[in-house]
Amino acid sequence: MTLDMCGGLFRRKLLRPARPVPAGLFVRLAACVAVAEMLVYTAQKVYMAMRGETGMPGHPAPAAVQAQFAHAGLAQAGNAALGVLAALVALASVTRWGARIPRWALCCALALALVMLSLGAVATIGRTDFAWDRLGRGGVLGCVREGAQFGAWLVVTVSYGLRTRPHRDRPATGAGR
Repeated sequence: MTLDMCGGLFRRKLLRPARPVPAGLFVRLAACVAVAEMLVYTAQKVYMAMRGETGMPGHPAPAAVQAQFAHAGLAQAGNAALGVLAALVALASVTRWGARIPRWALCCALALALVMLSLGAVATIGRTDFAWDRLGRGGVLGCVREGAQFGAWLVVTVSYGLRTRPHRDRPATGAGR
């Protein structure tokens, strides 16, 4: 295999745009929920960066964790940037400009975001106190919000994977029988 053949194969297979089937209303709504939740996460991280603390508003990290960061504000600003990037990934899965991104790249980004969000949901559910006398407080609402966010990302990820599947060439009717 020559170098020109390898370059052509690389361009045809790895850099080919996905060209997905247009997303339906339900998938677009799920993408909007995912983008909105990521922008809320970004705002929370910007707030914590301005305070110079790690963690989330209402749940700052313990002092031992805070001491590990020389510049906690910079770490939180990096997390805020990742939130914006994740919002762009969700938006790319349903927009026309996102169709220019190779399928493997966007599938990997969506899967990574889904895994990271599921870990965040597990952490939120783990620190929530489901006592009956405090059921209406913010912890339960956080669990509901994390569940909605995970569900939205799951819909966006699975839908994108299904909408961008390569189609098998089928024989014309009557030709393959």
